[in-house]
Amino acid sequence: MTVLLDAAVVIIFVITCITGYVMGFFKYAALMLKSAAALIVAVCAALMLAAPAYNAFARDKAVSRIESKIEKFDIVSIMESDLRKKGLPLKVTNDDLREVILKDGDVVVNMRTMLGSKGIDSAVVGKVEKDFKEYLDGELFGKILKLTSDSRSGRDSFMNIGLENERKALVKFVKMLVPRDKHAAAVEIEKEYVSPFGTMIAGALIFIVTAIAASVVFSVIVKVMGFLSRIKVVSAANSFGGLALGIVKGLAYAVLAAYVVSLIVESSKNQLGKINTDIIDNTYLFKYFFRLFYR
Repeated sequence: MTVLLDAAVVIIFVITCITGYVMGFFKYAALMLKSAAALIVAVCAALMLAAPAYNAFARDKAVSRIESKIEKFDIVSIMESDLRKKGLPLKVTNDDLREVILKDGDVVVNMRTMLGSKGIDSAVVGKVEKDFKEYLDGELFGKILKLTSDSRSGRDSFMNIGLENERKALVKFVKMLVPRDKHAAAVEIEKEYVSPFGTMIAGALIFIVTAIAASVVFSVIVKVMGFLSRIKVVSAANSFGGLALGIVKGLAYAVLAAYVVSLIVESSKNQLGKINTDIIDNTYLFKYFFRLFYR
């Protein structure tokens, strides 16, 4: 992926610079105005239609998929089993753990308070609290990915889209899973984690399709008007002016591509396997454009 991103930047500049040099400044300037108009139309279409398109074609499917995954397990029972192996006292029931998770405030403090209310020895309370912290910070994320995945590795889990490997985020997600109504939980999860990414992808697709269509339409209009055919300036200055415009256009396209990628990374909480900051930071060229938008 790092090679592809850098190669894309190089290809963009090669094409725009060669085209600019061959066409010359005036013709290329006219084409750039056409491209700018097409991009403006595409951006407007993407902003207006992204959310409606996602909701119409993908939202219900996403909710159904999430529901089919989460109805197969009880997250509280799984957490109870895992913590029991670490020494969670038998006095702590499934309902106690459920209350610890759903209660407002820090779940670790809730656990300590609940253990104390049951008269459990302070030394045991300290150990359980330590194990609980380690479980939240070290094991829970992988457990959730495996539970919601289509494979044993957990890498193709839909939760890779937006769930962060951070205690506060994980507890928030677990709270969504705890209620008995799995459909309501699926709707909440889709809205929180999947919808932002799905809407962004829908917007990107609409942008690409609209940009191509608008560019074709504007090209036909320009050709019918015969505007470019009337520009007959031929000189070295004109050619090198076109080259300069090619560099400007190449920069614009590279910046636009970096902006789109930054939106993908941000909306996915930097959790995608093939497009993330670790991969982008290993590029030689693309990272400089990417860091204009993502820090």
